[in-house]
Amino acid sequence: MTRTEAGRTHFLRLFVAAACSLALLAGCGREEASPPPFPNILLIFADDMGWNDLGAAGNAAIRTPNLDRLANEGALFEHAYTVTSSCSASRGALLTGRYPHSNGLISLMEWHKPPFRELFPMRATRTLRHSMRRSETLMSQLFHELGYQTAIIGKWHVSVEAPTSWGFDAKLRFSDRAYGGLRPPFFLYFNPTHTHQPFRSSPDFPYDPASVVLPPYFVENAELRSDLANYYSAVSNMDHEIGQLLDWLDASGQAEDTIVVFASDNGPPYARAKATLYEWGVRTPLLIRYPRRIRAGTRVPALVSTLDILPTLLELLGRPIPERLQGTSLLPLIDDPLQPGRDAVFLESNYHVFYNPGRAVRSGHWKYIRNFDRRAPFYTARESLGLTLLRHPLDLPPRPAEELYDLEEDPLEGTNLAGDPAYARDLHRMRTLLSDWMQATHDDPLAEQARERPPAKDPWPGGWFGPERSPAPNIRRGRFASEVEQARASGRAPVDGRSPSR
Repeated sequence: MTRTEAGRTHFLRLFVAAACSLALLAGCGREEASPPPFPNILLIFADDMGWNDLGAAGNAAIRTPNLDRLANEGALFEHAYTVTSSCSASRGALLTGRYPHSNGLISLMEWHKPPFRELFPMRATRTLRHSMRRSETLMSQLFHELGYQTAIIGKWHVSVEAPTSWGFDAKLRFSDRAYGGLRPPFFLYFNPTHTHQPFRSSPDFPYDPASVVLPPYFVENAELRSDLANYYSAVSNMDHEIGQLLDWLDASGQAEDTIVVFASDNGPPYARAKATLYEWGVRTPLLIRYPRRIRAGTRVPALVSTLDILPTLLELLGRPIPERLQGTSLLPLIDDPLQPGRDAVFLESNYHVFYNPGRAVRSGHWKYIRNFDRRAPFYTARESLGLTLLRHPLDLPPRPAEELYDLEEDPLEGTNLAGDPAYARDLHRMRTLLSDWMQATHDDPLAEQARERPPAKDPWPGGWFGPERSPAPNIRRGRFASEVEQARASGRAPVDGRSPSR
């Protein structure tokens, strides 16, 4: 064989080898590869995002093409609820599949940090339950035991210990794109914070304030529209990053073998939303895509809870659901969306930055809230934007002991029917539902209140809206600075420590 012939033969061998490699990557000339023993899991838990702030949920003014894609290619749950509207406790409930009062994480994790203890020593001393109990088991630990490579990106917020102490192999940064090196099966827990204050808006996703959808809770206000435009931009910026993860799954050939779940920890940082038990605070977007199991375009109208996510994942993996979990698998609803599903979802509030013991139940078109401390404030300054712009102003403390709303007739929860004799039977039914659940789950918010009730003259610096503080709205870079004066002039703010007459 001449040198030329040998060279041609070598070239042909290289060409054939390359062609075979490309054919394998493309799946040409062979049957589809069988799925791995367990599917990958991508769990995305957004921060402070409203349940209907995506195109697929009906908001045509917001641009969320990647979240809409997830909804169109999987299942969208139309009435999903987080168990509490505060970050750490909501995340702890998601990861354990258990209520905050059951897993012990009922407060913000920040309170263990020295700066917070120095600024708010009395609050930091009271707020003890800020870290997950070591007796609890997180989904990261369950998946790690099954052989998953586990990683977290973004917010942790459930323990003073690092994620690697709770079953995660690594904590990654999104900007490093290190997720591209994960081996299947992997569990990637992505926690974007774009919609938490301060908003991570982007000039790449501009919004005209005039084009945003003003939430129906508020009267018209130009400055509020401007703030919402920044919030919309943050949502679109987050959606763009989610799109990069979906593109990676497509490019690596793993999309078919990956369960993708998207939800939010609580509602947005506006009045009547985050840190409350009202609908805007506790409803969450919930999307699940898994092409090998879930029919594209599925819509589930039944009541569901974020506690149901872990049982659903375990059933998709073919694993038993531990009895300690307090949620139920969503697969029956995914297979038959017309099933009635849950009779009720239960909700709770404990600490955000102050102790606000409350419990709620949603059943059918009824919503019932029980306030265990009538003098508890509603908001911190950060979550109160738009307080004086509400169409249905909130009662200042003392709060009503009970609240009952017909969400079919009153979706904005503006008319409390608890004191109306015409609804006594509905009130009794909802009250009984809640009491039975509290008894079954060994829930006693009054015991926590007795243990950590603040001193009567505790000043609580930093601003809170109790009987000795005015409902000053959130001031975001100087905006809404005049709302306090407007509220006082209209009689909607306390004067000299006394609640206004209504």
